[in-house]
Amino acid sequence: MSANKRPAKDPDLLGRFWNDLVLSWRLVFDRRVAGTVKLIPLAMLAYILSPIDLIPDLFVPFGVVDDLGALLLGLQLFIHSAPPGVVDEYRGRVRRAPRGDRVKAAPDEPKVIEGKYEVWDDDE
Repeated sequence: MSANKRPAKDPDLLGRFWNDLVLSWRLVFDRRVAGTVKLIPLAMLAYILSPIDLIPDLFVPFGVVDDLGALLLGLQLFIHSAPPGVVDEYRGRVRRAPRGDRVKAAPDEPKVIEGKYEVWDDDE
Protein backbone atom coordinates (compact mmCIF):
# COMPACT_ATOMS: atom_id res chain seq x y z
CA MET A 1 0.00 0.00 0.00
CA SER A 2 1.23 3.45 -0.78
CA ALA A 3 1.58 6.08 1.91
CA ASN A 4 -0.36 8.61 -0.18
CA LYS A 5 -3.54 6.54 -0.32
CA ARG A 6 -6.39 8.32 1.47
CA PRO A 7 -8.83 6.32 3.59
CA ALA A 8 -12.38 6.07 2.31
CA LYS A 9 -14.79 8.70 3.61
CA ASP A 10 -17.39 6.19 4.77
CA PRO A 11 -16.69 2.59 3.82
CA ASP A 12 -19.76 1.25 5.61
CA LEU A 13 -22.47 1.54 2.94
CA LEU A 14 -25.28 0.06 5.06
CA GLY A 15 -24.35 2.27 8.01
CA ARG A 16 -24.46 5.37 5.83
CA PHE A 17 -27.80 4.26 4.34
CA TRP A 18 -29.26 3.76 7.84
CA ASN A 19 -27.93 7.16 8.99
CA ASP A 20 -29.52 8.81 5.94
CA LEU A 21 -32.85 7.10 6.67
CA VAL A 22 -32.81 8.29 10.29
CA LEU A 23 -31.76 11.78 9.23
CA SER A 24 -34.56 11.92 6.65
CA TRP A 25 -37.10 10.77 9.23
CA ARG A 26 -36.03 13.57 11.58
CA LEU A 27 -36.03 16.16 8.80
CA VAL A 28 -39.57 15.26 7.78
CA PHE A 29 -40.83 16.22 11.24
CA ASP A 30 -38.66 19.34 11.63
CA ARG A 31 -40.56 22.61 11.27
CA ARG A 32 -37.53 24.40 9.78
CA VAL A 33 -37.69 22.27 6.63
CA ALA A 34 -40.03 23.71 3.98
CA GLY A 35 -43.22 21.85 3.10
CA THR A 36 -42.31 21.67 -0.58
CA VAL A 37 -39.04 19.91 0.31
CA LYS A 38 -41.03 17.40 2.38
CA LEU A 39 -42.88 16.38 -0.78
CA ILE A 40 -39.71 14.64 -2.05
CA PRO A 41 -39.96 11.64 0.34
CA LEU A 42 -43.69 11.46 -0.28
CA ALA A 43 -43.14 11.27 -4.05
CA MET A 44 -40.37 8.71 -3.51
CA LEU A 45 -42.66 6.47 -1.45
CA ALA A 46 -45.49 6.86 -3.95
CA TYR A 47 -43.18 5.70 -6.76
CA ILE A 48 -41.87 2.74 -4.78
CA LEU A 49 -45.33 1.58 -3.68
CA SER A 50 -47.09 2.19 -6.99
CA PRO A 51 -47.52 -0.72 -9.37
CA ILE A 52 -46.31 1.46 -12.25
CA ASP A 53 -42.50 1.40 -12.53
CA LEU A 54 -39.95 2.22 -15.17
CA ILE A 55 -38.81 -1.39 -14.89
CA PRO A 56 -41.63 -3.75 -13.79
CA ASP A 57 -41.09 -5.89 -10.71
CA LEU A 58 -41.76 -8.99 -12.82
CA PHE A 59 -38.11 -8.84 -13.82
CA VAL A 60 -37.13 -9.49 -10.21
CA PRO A 61 -33.52 -8.31 -9.94
CA PHE A 62 -33.98 -5.30 -12.22
CA GLY A 63 -37.33 -4.22 -10.76
CA VAL A 64 -35.94 -4.26 -7.22
CA VAL A 65 -32.85 -2.32 -8.30
CA ASP A 66 -35.17 0.25 -9.88
CA ASP A 67 -37.00 0.76 -6.57
CA LEU A 68 -33.75 0.78 -4.59
CA GLY A 69 -32.32 3.41 -6.95
CA ALA A 70 -35.43 5.56 -6.48
CA LEU A 71 -35.06 5.24 -2.70
CA LEU A 72 -31.38 6.22 -2.71
CA LEU A 73 -31.92 9.08 -5.15
CA GLY A 74 -34.91 10.37 -3.18
CA LEU A 75 -33.02 10.28 0.13
CA GLN A 76 -30.04 12.16 -1.27
CA LEU A 77 -32.22 14.72 -3.04
CA PHE A 78 -34.24 15.31 0.15
CA ILE A 79 -31.16 15.68 2.37
CA HIS A 80 -29.46 18.06 -0.08
CA SER A 81 -32.67 20.11 -0.47
CA ALA A 82 -33.10 20.59 3.30
CA PRO A 83 -31.46 23.64 4.93
CA PRO A 84 -27.75 22.87 5.45
CA GLY A 85 -27.76 24.23 9.01
CA VAL A 86 -30.54 21.87 10.04
CA VAL A 87 -28.82 18.89 8.41
CA ASP A 88 -25.52 19.77 10.13
CA GLU A 89 -27.31 20.08 13.46
CA TYR A 90 -28.82 16.61 13.16
CA ARG A 91 -25.53 15.12 12.02
CA GLY A 92 -23.84 16.51 15.12
CA ARG A 93 -21.59 19.00 13.36
CA VAL A 94 -23.17 21.98 15.09
CA ARG A 95 -23.87 22.57 18.75
CA ARG A 96 -26.29 25.10 20.16
CA ALA A 97 -25.00 28.08 22.10
CA PRO A 98 -26.86 29.14 25.30
CA ARG A 99 -28.74 31.93 23.47
CA GLY A 100 -29.97 29.54 20.80
CA ASP A 101 -27.40 30.64 18.19
CA ARG A 102 -25.64 27.83 16.42
CA VAL A 103 -21.89 27.53 16.78
CA LYS A 104 -19.64 25.20 14.81
CA ALA A 105 -18.20 22.55 17.10
CA ALA A 106 -14.52 21.73 16.83
CA PRO A 107 -13.98 18.03 16.03
CA ASP A 108 -11.44 17.58 18.85
CA GLU A 109 -13.34 19.68 21.41
CA PRO A 110 -14.15 17.69 24.58
CA LYS A 111 -17.78 17.29 25.50
CA VAL A 112 -18.33 19.06 28.81
CA ILE A 113 -21.56 19.33 30.77
CA GLU A 114 -21.55 22.10 33.33
CA GLY A 115 -23.77 21.97 36.37
CA LYS A 116 -24.12 22.47 40.12
CA TYR A 117 -24.41 19.84 42.78
CA GLU A 118 -24.97 19.60 46.52
CA VAL A 119 -23.84 16.97 48.98
CA TRP A 120 -26.41 16.11 51.63
CA ASP A 121 -25.57 14.20 54.76
CA ASP A 122 -28.14 11.78 56.16
CA ASP A 123 -27.40 13.03 59.71
CA GLU A 124 -28.77 16.53 59.17
